[in-house]
Amino acid sequence: MKSIKKISLTAFAAILFIALVSFTAQKYFSLKFSEEALNKHFQNLTVIKQIAEKSNMAHQEVLFISASVDSLQKDIIDQVRLQQEPQPAPKK
Repeated sequence: MKSIKKISLTAFAAILFIALVSFTAQKYFSLKFSEEALNKHFQNLTVIKQIAEKSNMAHQEVLFISASVDSLQKDIIDQVRLQQEPQPAPKK
């Protein structure tokens, strides 16, 4: 009986530890593309979205794909704008 309690307590502690660690591990990546490559990928995402909308997939799946593509395209546009804007000089 004590063995089962010990195993379940250990399992619970391990799950709790993994849950706490997974929320604190956040990384940022910066990818560099040429303007031509970025435009090509952006257009490919648009084509994927159009294909999904014309497909026989369930409505919820199409909505998910469309929302994912829209979100990715929005992030691409935001990153391009951020990189094109001049950065303010640091104050002394």
